[in-house]
Amino acid sequence: MIGPEGDFSVKEIENALVNNFIPVTLGETRLRTETAAIVACHSVAFVNEI
Repeated sequence: MIGPEGDFSVKEIENALVNNFIPVTLGETRLRTETAAIVACHSVAFVNEI
């Protein structure tokens, strides 16, 4: 999941963890919704090539 602009609520985070989501972060940088998904996809692709 890509987080909303205001971040996930504590309940949303807990629910995701209960449903076996693996938390990842792109660091402290705040990205716009339009670019966050692109950066996330690129990061996954990059890690899978290593």
